[in-house]
Amino acid sequence: MDTVEDADSWWAQEREDIIMKYEKGHGARLPEDKGPVPVGTYGNIDHFGILHETELPPLAAQEVKNRREMRRTSKWRKMLGEWETYKHSTKLIDRVYKGIPMNIRGPVWSVLLNIQEIKLKNPRKYKIMKEKGKRSSEHIHQIDLDVSGTLRKHIFFRDRYGAKQRELFYILLAYSQYNPEVGYCRDLSHIAALFLLYLPEEDAFWALVQLLASERHSLQGFHSPNGGIVQGLQDLQEHVVPTSQPKTMWHQDKEDLCGQCSSLGCLIRILIDGISLGLTLRLWDVYLLEGEQVLMPMTSIAFKVQQKRLMKTSRCGLWARFRNQFVYTWARDDDTVLKHLRASMKKLTRKQEDLPPPGPSK
Repeated sequence: MDTVEDADSWWAQEREDIIMKYEKGHGARLPEDKGPVPVGTYGNIDHFGILHETELPPLAAQEVKNRREMRRTSKWRKMLGEWETYKHSTKLIDRVYKGIPMNIRGPVWSVLLNIQEIKLKNPRKYKIMKEKGKRSSEHIHQIDLDVSGTLRKHIFFRDRYGAKQRELFYILLAYSQYNPEVGYCRDLSHIAALFLLYLPEEDAFWALVQLLASERHSLQGFHSPNGGIVQGLQDLQEHVVPTSQPKTMWHQDKEDLCGQCSSLGCLIRILIDGISLGLTLRLWDVYLLEGEQVLMPMTSIAFKVQQKRLMKTSRCGLWARFRNQFVYTWARDDDTVLKHLRASMKKLTRKQEDLPPPGPSK
């Protein structure tokens, strides 16, 4: 009995210590933690807020992109002002693939996920879930560990127990209480952090709620014991990818790669790990618009680029090699990757339209 009581007491103290550090904010930073960005290092920060070890060279091409983005912002503002007209239009799809201007991305994500409506329906809900999470979340220690390692090269998340780390911690605590069926998994830290780059704290929480609740995005199916999303993605792989890469798919089946690539962790890492933040955000824009149907075309593009390399890879090393080569795949020009993805989605849509209608139910 004493042992159980000692363990309970230890966990209670651990919880209090973690909560206290986030409540204190910057003052709780440990000696080994990286502090705020030193004065004079802003030449090391790129367009998206990522801090680099050395000063970045002048980017004339980026300046041209910035000017182009400013010109396109007015078009996006007009479209947001007439959202009911544009929300199901081809023009919206085309513009998302071309890229959402950075200063418009937050409002666009908000309307794509219908954040304001769910906030109005649930006043004070986020605050209640956050406080409940502080008191009783069983995931608090893991959330703290994951927050400490999420997007640490970004100036928003570099400061241990800084404003954005605190917001991320509270969002994940609140979600673990809001949706106990999912609770918490490590992929959610990266997703919520992306939302926090462009949305205020409560909006980012509701974005996470909407994303996992949406049938279009289907993320909760990866967590739920009764979810059928993994099987659905395997079916999609079987019918779509082989048309352009039959040899690769045959080899892939031998290596049992399909099952491994249909896990939530793999799919989220496709969008987040190993590529530039700029391209990550553009792929994330498309995913929020298109839903889970775009995940396999993303994978298909990687296979197409890597077909010869994959065919030469030994059985035991195929999966590791496939994941490692994502860096090479996405090293292409961002616009080129998005053009390939758009073409793949159009092809997928045509294939789905050519399928015969479902037979009568028995």
